[in-house]
Amino acid sequence: MIALYGLLGLLLGVGINLLADQLPRWRTLRRLPFCPYCEEPRSCGSWIGTLAYLRFKPDCPNCGAAIPWRYPLVELGTAALFAFLWHQYRQETTLLLLYSLYSVILMLVLVIDLEHKLILNVVMYPAWLLALLGSFLHPEPYFYRLALLGGAIGFALLFLIYLLGELFVKVMSRARGKPIHAVAFGFGDVRLGAFIGFIVGFPQVLSAIFLAVLLGGLVGLAYWFVRAIILRSYSLFTAIPYGPFLVIGAATVLFFGPF
Repeated sequence: MIALYGLLGLLLGVGINLLADQLPRWRTLRRLPFCPYCEEPRSCGSWIGTLAYLRFKPDCPNCGAAIPWRYPLVELGTAALFAFLWHQYRQETTLLLLYSLYSVILMLVLVIDLEHKLILNVVMYPAWLLALLGSFLHPEPYFYRLALLGGAIGFALLFLIYLLGELFVKVMSRARGKPIHAVAFGFGDVRLGAFIGFIVGFPQVLSAIFLAVLLGGLVGLAYWFVRAIILRSYSLFTAIPYGPFLVIGAATVLFFGPF
């Protein structure tokens, strides 16, 4: 059964790739899988990127461009995640289904934010609704109360960070004497914070956000060190997507508990 559940994850990974291709452009699904370079439809045999690479036919028949590695990586990553979920929660059917649904959402957010630096309303608002409905099905008694409180706190904490980021940009703009068009912290991250609170509840949302902030700080410091000290090509206002750190914090707390 673990193999079948992993196969389900792989197929859902195909869906994640399809959504990640189209939602940032059109905010809806319009087409079957297509080549991102020439935009011609992909053959049915290459809809699953993993199979295309295994068959040694990962190229577009129209323009010859290779299918991006993101496709098999997302498919195999989602398959591995679903195999892990089956191993951990096969005795708790409700948690298995809820965590599988949340994993798909988090994976979609991760892929889109890494590629486009966007966390889309068309993803987050339905995710809020699903998480709130799921809180009533959670096996922990009265979890919906913890979910509501967690969502409010997650939103409030990240909204505070968002406001501080706006203030920082304004102060730096005045200090430099010219406007800075970089965004220190996006409002999509605030909406993601609310979703994280809904799925992990209170007080676990505090652990998830703390871990995200810690990871973001460490990665930002490492990025600065490599670019500024080693490569000597650092730009002060380089945008780094924050969603992936929030996703990692949420998944860690969701699957392994608070720390």
